[in-house]
Amino acid sequence: EDAVDIAVEEARALGIRATISRGSMNLSQKDGGLPPDTVVQDEDAILADSERVLGLFHDPAPGSMIQIALAPCSPFSVTPSLMAKSAELAARFNAPLHTHLAETKDEDAYCLQVYGRRPLDLLEDTGWMRPKTWLAHGVHFSCEECERLGQAGVGVCHCPTSNGVLASGFCRTRELEAAGAPLGLGVDGSASNDGSNLMEELRHALLVNRLRYESATAVTARDVIRWATQGSARCLGRSDIGTIAPGMQADLALYRLDELRFSGAHDPVAALVLCGAHQADRVMVAGRWRVVDGAIPGLDLAALRRAHGAASRRYA
Repeated sequence: EDAVDIAVEEARALGIRATISRGSMNLSQKDGGLPPDTVVQDEDAILADSERVLGLFHDPAPGSMIQIALAPCSPFSVTPSLMAKSAELAARFNAPLHTHLAETKDEDAYCLQVYGRRPLDLLEDTGWMRPKTWLAHGVHFSCEECERLGQAGVGVCHCPTSNGVLASGFCRTRELEAAGAPLGLGVDGSASNDGSNLMEELRHALLVNRLRYESATAVTARDVIRWATQGSARCLGRSDIGTIAPGMQADLALYRLDELRFSGAHDPVAALVLCGAHQADRVMVAGRWRVVDGAIPGLDLAALRRAHGAASRRYA
């Protein structure tokens, strides 16, 4: 129940900038939803804790290090009432909203059967069609729905690896961008992306979208870098990060190109994506180095790995 508190504590200890989502599920199997009865909370408990963590940790100011997003999980696992009340609460705290939407054909069928409308219509009915809302996946939006998302300023986080692992389908990335919707890039959760490597995600995004649009020029290395940086910042509703420019926050990831995999590359920017860069040499957050020579200063990685392995076995 204090998962958000723990995440904030660890983010602060690492010195990273983070948007931490307060997830929620209140529609269990006994009520016709997807999650087991043991993992849901009731609406009042969810809203009370959401307000608690927003009050404690959410900082909407430019340059903030911690922001809280309210994140009811998906149409399979939350009620429209919780969606609507979460939107009202987020608006009061100037906080972002996040959910999974249009990920699978099963979700479309569920929403039509239970609510008599498509997932995006449900989103609109509950007050979510506005800037600072971002959606994971967005695989099964129609062209008309892409236009609606763009008009409302709702972002979509493209997760090509997860969509490939789960065989969910292809996101209409070009249509979303053309409509003006913020388009970001994410790894999804570790349960559906065993790598969880954002640089790997860039390469997969390039390959998947060239397959989707059947063109080697439809999407470029610079496109997917833009999605991962500027686009992702827009999804989070932030105008102070995502680019290297005067007045922006000093958040930088630097990569060496002296590995054999990059030898002979004519375009260093494209080489990061096409040749498969996988680990930053240095990372700066808010003007301070947080990764140096590929390592996090002061972190005993071997001890962390042992503790994580033990926890994994304990909860398997």
